[in-house]
Amino acid sequence: MRINNSNLNSGELKSIKDSFFHIYHSFLNEGFLSKDFVGCLFKWGIQLHITEEELKYIDPTVNENEITSKEKAVEHLFNLVFMIYLDGRVEDIELEVVTKFAEKIGFKSHIVNDLLKAIVTAPYDGFDIKHVKEHLREIIEFAEN
Repeated sequence: MRINNSNLNSGELKSIKDSFFHIYHSFLNEGFLSKDFVGCLFKWGIQLHITEEELKYIDPTVNENEITSKEKAVEHLFNLVFMIYLDGRVEDIELEVVTKFAEKIGFKSHIVNDLLKAIVTAPYDGFDIKHVKEHLREIIEFAEN
């Protein structure tokens, strides 16, 4: 089953785009990006219909490494794992990008796999996005204890 951004309301799409820009900033602030990471970000940008104008107004000097709340960190992580599954295929480089980002914001790498599994199985289990996000919070809280 394929999840795509046409299934999202405007608020959900904005949230996912915000997370895209967050990871984009984060990796830009690191300096050198591997060709694979750039390709992954480019692919997600296309899938999210990120425009050239949106990219022009990105301020790379903003410190995007700071996430002010656990709630925002969970939201970014959820959205990034969601982006992986937009085309119905999970590529190793996508998992690597999101795992690296998850570690940067304080999560253990195995959480990404648990989150991806929850997102991928949600449509088959009949769960909506709100229920999935709550389940993801439970996964993260359990993993932190």
